[in-house]
Amino acid sequence: MNYILYLLFSFSFLFSQTSLDEVEALYYDNKFYDAKLLIETVDKQDESYYYLAYQIYYKLDDLNNANKNLQKALEIDEDKYFDEGDNLGMLINDLKNVNKTLTSGFINEAIEESEKLVKKYKDNSICYYRLGYAYKENKDYSNAVLNFNIAKSLNPFNNLYQDEITYISNIEMLKGKEMYDMKDYQSALNHFDKALEYDPENSAAMFRIGNIYYVIKDYVKAAEIYERGLELSNQNYKVCNLIGKCYVALSEYDIAMKFFNQAISIKPNYVGAMFEKSKLFKDQNNIELSISILNDIIDIDPKYSKAYELLMDIEVSRNNLDKAIQYGSSALTISPDAYTILQRLSSVYNQKELYEKGREYAKLSLKSKRNYTPAFFELGISEMGLCNKVAAKDALSKCKRDRQYRKAASDYLKQENFDYYTKHCN
Repeated sequence: MNYILYLLFSFSFLFSQTSLDEVEALYYDNKFYDAKLLIETVDKQDESYYYLAYQIYYKLDDLNNANKNLQKALEIDEDKYFDEGDNLGMLINDLKNVNKTLTSGFINEAIEESEKLVKKYKDNSICYYRLGYAYKENKDYSNAVLNFNIAKSLNPFNNLYQDEITYISNIEMLKGKEMYDMKDYQSALNHFDKALEYDPENSAAMFRIGNIYYVIKDYVKAAEIYERGLELSNQNYKVCNLIGKCYVALSEYDIAMKFFNQAISIKPNYVGAMFEKSKLFKDQNNIELSISILNDIIDIDPKYSKAYELLMDIEVSRNNLDKAIQYGSSALTISPDAYTILQRLSSVYNQKELYEKGREYAKLSLKSKRNYTPAFFELGISEMGLCNKVAAKDALSKCKRDRQYRKAASDYLKQENFDYYTKHCN
């Protein structure tokens, strides 16, 4: 019985061996990586095997393994492969000399030697790679990318060349991020544009460029760039959401809703897009649907404070002030230092003419976020209601630094208006 099992195993092993014809078929079909993996399983290693292995490794720019296999073929038939062996040896030696010059720190000399190499071996991708690498070491990134692209066009099967292009593109990305964080948007844009020039498929660069146009409120350009990036990275739900926000700013509400829905289809519980939908429904006066989505958001993420804020705003607009206080109180049980919620509660209590509570929550908001203008504004209203005129003027004066609150604060501070709102104090 054991003997029969042994025979069955032997026959199955015999017939499972890869034939050289199979490897050769992959090679001529330009499937060099597959051919490399398969040739390593070929049991019979003869002259044909070594020469085919040499060709495969050469196509993948693995000159060491190419040379090793060609040398074995030469041992079998030196005359047949002499010219190829001589040419490969010369190429390897020339590349070693350039590398030695470069690693010795003579970058300009290495560039000169590499330029001679690409003239001598004009169809060899490694020589262009070597020239590109020398330019990269010299921080001449434009010429580096130019030569890496030539290497890539000559041999698209070696990922190394694209990796080098991506690396240089990311250098510009890092510079752009640094400028962006400093709010130097023009310099940031220059770096991101350069990153995209080096690597046209760098979707991250596109998204960064889109962010700049979004920040400077050029929503048409922002949407255009975001959508180009989305073509390369179509599962980026956050970018779908940003595109939707661009179209809201452009009053293209149907298109905006399409992108919000696309974001949610990619990530069903993405509260960012859900929140934008709820805001859009509120603006379109579909209040009940807006509230329904906001409650869904709270179920998914009870700490999502923006949902409570919008619910408070909706209830205030409907004059349901006690309901607004309920939402605010629920939010504070989760995040006691949420300054926006504290400010909104101050506003609601001021509207209810409960100025002590209004002042309490305004001060808590300012304790959580110093110089928060909306909280200073509510504090001013509270202090007027409590007849603390000096404190009221001080709080309202601090609001004049904020463009959004400047006019309202200035109106309250006009003497006739201030006297009117504090007439109950006489």
